[in-house]
Amino acid sequence: MTVLRARALEYLRMPFWAYYPLPSITRGLLIAFVAVALLLDSIVRATNDGTTGVESAIVTTSITVSIALFAWRPPVATIVLSVAAIAAGITGVVDSVLLGAAILGLAAFTCSAALTAVYAISWTTWLIAIVLRPGSGVQPLGAVIIAFLGVASLLIGLAIRNQYTKAQMLTTQLEATEREVAEQLRHERDLIADELHDIVAHEITIVALHAAVLERTEDRTTRSQSQTAIREAAVQALTDIRRVLGMVRGEENLTPDRLPSPDGLPGTIAVVTKELEQAGIEVTVDVPDDVRLPSASMVALIRVIRESGTNVLKHATGARHARIALRVERGWARLEFSDDSPPARTAGLPTSGYGIMRLQERFRLFGGSFRAARGPQGWVVSASLPLES
Repeated sequence: MTVLRARALEYLRMPFWAYYPLPSITRGLLIAFVAVALLLDSIVRATNDGTTGVESAIVTTSITVSIALFAWRPPVATIVLSVAAIAAGITGVVDSVLLGAAILGLAAFTCSAALTAVYAISWTTWLIAIVLRPGSGVQPLGAVIIAFLGVASLLIGLAIRNQYTKAQMLTTQLEATEREVAEQLRHERDLIADELHDIVAHEITIVALHAAVLERTEDRTTRSQSQTAIREAAVQALTDIRRVLGMVRGEENLTPDRLPSPDGLPGTIAVVTKELEQAGIEVTVDVPDDVRLPSASMVALIRVIRESGTNVLKHATGARHARIALRVERGWARLEFSDDSPPARTAGLPTSGYGIMRLQERFRLFGGSFRAARGPQGWVVSASLPLES
């Protein structure tokens, strides 16, 4: 009942000139009906020896032609029909009064409640006028039957309109649901792509770098450290791959607040520091001990630290020192990851720029900023985001 009441109120509040356009198939059938009706009317008038009055011919033809206007502008057709009905009532034309009753449903389906009421009043006036006019030939019982048919036509038009409105609403809801599902799928694909990027770009980078070290050195201590690093990175990569497969199978929820490191920010910094120090890079960490950040902000900063650490290993060959600094002040978190690598020195590993692009998108959505560029002393990654986003 609530839905029906809402639709009824929407119909009653519909602007006077608003209308629902007829479907293309219905328009074609309507035009064909009008053409056939005009043809038959012309044949009848041509064979009745001119007994039909001029007023009747004008009114009947006007009503028939006006029906075709429903195919393009239903409000215009309804106004013309209303005028024709009043003219027919004044002149006492009886022809087409039944057709006028059938048009009530068409007006109710296409036009506003106010415009439909205007036509219903005009047609009712026409019907009453011909009943009261002496010699019209329309008996009260016949008028009741015509009135009943008009009411039935009106109810049928309203019922069809209700179903049409319901179908439109369901179509809109279906389109909205499809867009929502597509957005959710895109979001999940992005999360899985981020996870795969972290695995390939981070763990596999460590494996490749230490494998290169094994090829170039015979020092047993260095080789042992590289072998340990390769083993740990490989085990971590397998663990992460299993986790991503679990996400794909639906065994793990895909949420943007899921931390990529089980130990959060301190654990991530410790892991990145260890990996850089194994590569011979001294790391200075300047992060408050009691830092508290929203979960989503923590995820964003962790990804910056992991991506920056990976890029130092891949592209900052020759770096001897790196610095990780975090400041939380005035409702903003500001992270800086810098190194002292000389220009034009890389480890020769391929790059796609995917990680930097995704970080720029993430911080843009947060209303923050992200920048990675070479400074006078080396590469500097600066990221900031509001904590109330």
